Amino acid sequence: MLPSLAVEDLRRALAAYLTTSFALADDDVRYELEAFLERPESRLFRGPYLRVRTPFREATPG
Repeated sequence: MLPSLAVEDLRRALAAYLTTSFALADDDVRYELEAFLERPESRLFRGPYLRVRTPFREATPG
């Protein structure tokens, strides 16, 4: 797993959640919200805050 790819997936999922949760009827407002979520300078998304350590070990049963 590459952290940069995982972060991008999380960012896209959160942006999709926010745009569908508010279900804005006004097309202009919906477009502006989507544009805001896509702009890196909006500072809504920072990071990545994902830390992955490798190699992984197999866990003991139970």
